[in-house]
Amino acid sequence: MAKKRVCVIKGDDAAPEVVCPTVQLLERMKLGIEFVWLTTGEEAIRRYGEGFPPAAKTAVDEAACTLFGSTRDPRTAGLAYLRWGKKTYANFRPVKWMPGMRSPLKRPEGIDFVIVRENLEGLYPGREGNLAQLEPLKLTDPMTLEVLDTSKKGKFAVRVITEENTRNIARAGCELARKRKASGGRGEVTVVAKYNVLVQSDGLFRQVVEDTVKQYPELTFDQLLGDNFCQQMIINPQQFDVVVIPNESGDAFSDGAAGLVGGLGLAPSACIGDEYAYFEPVHGTAPDLTGKNIINPTAMLLSAKWMLDYLGFTEAAERLEKAVYQVYAEGKQLTHDQGGTASTTHFCQAVQDKL
Repeated sequence: MAKKRVCVIKGDDAAPEVVCPTVQLLERMKLGIEFVWLTTGEEAIRRYGEGFPPAAKTAVDEAACTLFGSTRDPRTAGLAYLRWGKKTYANFRPVKWMPGMRSPLKRPEGIDFVIVRENLEGLYPGREGNLAQLEPLKLTDPMTLEVLDTSKKGKFAVRVITEENTRNIARAGCELARKRKASGGRGEVTVVAKYNVLVQSDGLFRQVVEDTVKQYPELTFDQLLGDNFCQQMIINPQQFDVVVIPNESGDAFSDGAAGLVGGLGLAPSACIGDEYAYFEPVHGTAPDLTGKNIINPTAMLLSAKWMLDYLGFTEAAERLEKAVYQVYAEGKQLTHDQGGTASTTHFCQAVQDKL
């Protein structure tokens, strides 16, 4: 059997400190994966004069997927290509509490849901400009019914919601809900948006998701306004299964959701399209932790678990996830953010020992 080729982008600041041991652990699992390390970012600029040289792009195109460390600049050419160039429209952000995780909640038991965030549209990428540029459009304020005053000094941002992309992530959410139901989940898809105020854009988003769920008779549908979702996520996070949300609000809400179970150090993600995928932790580069060997590798390890699942190594993905959760259950090698004293290296070694 030919090896599956995976590109690795180490990322910036403390990100390589979780990427490198994760890849080493995966290599020890001997799964038939060939890892190709790319030169990108500041190192590539020093060597080649650009952050995402043609050789890196070619390597990405020839690989099955990419394992991506956090980047300091979300507009970096490498990330932009993985996201918009490869059209990875669905950003899966699982939120799951397991014994040993340092949740701020009194009763976190049973928290296990996935936010499916639209990854290409909304307010990202930032299409912004001077307010005066809108003057030829003569936009009408829906509240006052007056023409928008573009004479004031200010800025605007364009927010785009299309039927096609919304249908894509709605379908991705439904397929995930169906898979989770087959494993004992509830099989419920909840759409979250501000469809009461953004009647046309978020209203379209809500409607497309509902229509898509109707094509899956085994699933149930619910809808929540964004502000109510924030409240419900704190009062009763156990009620959620698969939550489909527009781009920028999904970005913000998923960070808040990570706080329910113990923080961003526990938050993995998978960005998947029809033909490509990349996997990265939700957290940033943690520049304050650079070189200290204390950054929590859990988010990166669980992102790798999603990558293994995507590549078809289902049994190995389950073993990796189980090993991570066993380390938490024992509580002997937890990192500082989880109330322990273990280094990044010691945590990864503990996971390796479980494997």
